[in-house]
Amino acid sequence: MAADAGVIRFQRTSKRYHTPARGEVWALRDMDLVCEAGGLTCVVGPSGCGKTTLLRLAAGLEPTTDGRVAIDGRTVTAPPPGIGLVSQEGSLLPWRRVIDNVALGLEIQKVGRTERRTRAREAIRRVHLPPAVERSLPHELSGGMRQRVALARALCPGPRILLMDEPFAAVDEPTRHRLQDELVRLWQADGQTILFVTHNVEEAVYLADRLIVMTFSRTVADLPVPLARPRDRLDRVFVDTLLAVRRTFAEHVNGLSCDTTS
Repeated sequence: MAADAGVIRFQRTSKRYHTPARGEVWALRDMDLVCEAGGLTCVVGPSGCGKTTLLRLAAGLEPTTDGRVAIDGRTVTAPPPGIGLVSQEGSLLPWRRVIDNVALGLEIQKVGRTERRTRAREAIRRVHLPPAVERSLPHELSGGMRQRVALARALCPGPRILLMDEPFAAVDEPTRHRLQDELVRLWQADGQTILFVTHNVEEAVYLADRLIVMTFSRTVADLPVPLARPRDRLDRVFVDTLLAVRRTFAEHVNGLSCDTTS
């Protein structure tokens, strides 16, 4: 069991949905994937090919149809402890102020108000938000600030694993680059296992030490990203690596439909 601490393991994992319009649809089919403890794995692929379903199964938000998902060596049948989840929209509660949004996980764990506010303030500081923001409501913040709050909320309980579903897709490019750098800084400090979903190949190459390409509800390529950190998007080695990954992506994905009804 200890050997699997912080490991996310998909073993012949499949997920099928029934839709009125299309009948049976496979979101995932026979997925075999191991995300090693402390690694930053990016899953990249076009919309509708099962990336979000992969995260939802790992988070225990949906059951598998076949196969197994395990975290820390235990089969996931409900949301497991020690997991932080960040989505594209952040999913902040609009009626709660920033500090109470960030402290939500600790509140659910029944941590006392004084301790959870202290830890929430530390999480807010760690994502480089000013202290004054803690009294703000989500609608008073920019998109980039809301995503920082969502990241702070995920980090606040001290998770071993972060599941991230295109968390920076809705912000402008300069903000996205800053948030990517923040994530890498926090990951290097804390050593979580991160499973990060994106449709952006450059983002995946910039962040990942391992890159999974998905289409047709399956893994079609598993690529190491052997680039030193910190990474420079204008560095020749980075650009060459990005071009190589884009060629691989194009070979497997471009021009293909993600119809998974058959």
